[in-house]
Amino acid sequence: MTALPGKGGVLDGALVDLVPQRVADRMAARIGAEHLVQVRADSFKERSANAWFRGTARRREIFVKLYARQDRAVVERLVARSLGPACSTRLLDSGTAPDLGGYAVFDWERLVPLPPTADSAAAAGRLLAAVHETAPPGAAPLQDQTPCEAHLETHLSALAAEAPDLYGLIRGRLAEPALSTLVREAGRRSVTAPRVLLHGDFSLRNVARGAGGREVVFDFERAALGPFEVDLQRLWDRELAAIRGGRTAFTAAYRQERDTDPGPPDPVLLDFARLSCAVSTLTAARRTDDPDFEAEGLTILKVLR
Repeated sequence: MTALPGKGGVLDGALVDLVPQRVADRMAARIGAEHLVQVRADSFKERSANAWFRGTARRREIFVKLYARQDRAVVERLVARSLGPACSTRLLDSGTAPDLGGYAVFDWERLVPLPPTADSAAAAGRLLAAVHETAPPGAAPLQDQTPCEAHLETHLSALAAEAPDLYGLIRGRLAEPALSTLVREAGRRSVTAPRVLLHGDFSLRNVARGAGGREVVFDFERAALGPFEVDLQRLWDRELAAIRGGRTAFTAAYRQERDTDPGPPDPVLLDFARLSCAVSTLTAARRTDDPDFEAEGLTILKVLR
């Protein structure tokens, strides 16, 4: 692993497998932990650009994230503090080590994934509403994810670099009247759509049941600003559609939990989010050589007519 230019970190942005134990030892010394061991992803698909560690500090079990990107480390710690421990894991410490990079220390908590049921969809709706009702921390370098053609072009550029054949397919679809109109109309509507604090990477993988049975949401490093429909992109087709009554349960719980009912998702903004999800899914599928994941992206694209 090489250092990021100007970052002073040890992670280079590639998917992390096994880091040298000396990295864990240096992090332990930095935060005053007795010992840290790396937590490795269960599969290649679940790897992250960050490194994760578990250990003890002052007789307390902790979970540590070491980030590949300093800006995301800043966003996560500020958003986690804003949301608080009532519906998220407890942030204990955070900072930047010149020789390691940005890091955050959380209270270790045994998290149980929510099963794929309508009740879980409703829980996810309540948790996302809590995020969207949180005031954006002013000091966080939050990106703007307002749906527009430029936003889509960013996704398309990544796809072109990873899979030129799929890029050509998407370009052909975008030339069709229905999708070209969708992109233009989404840009127009997003100008006046209310903006909220977005989770940025919301899915059932980022919600769980924690201590005392409370439901929690976590992983805020991609938090951004934009219309609430943007946060539905990973859920709508890939998770909620697989749960009987999932979309209905999620939407009802989400609207009830918001301080002011935003109404149902705007179909144009939601379809734009689904289109963005299809493109990013195809990019990730080719990067990880996952044909099943690629099929998911193509299915989303197929139903957008």
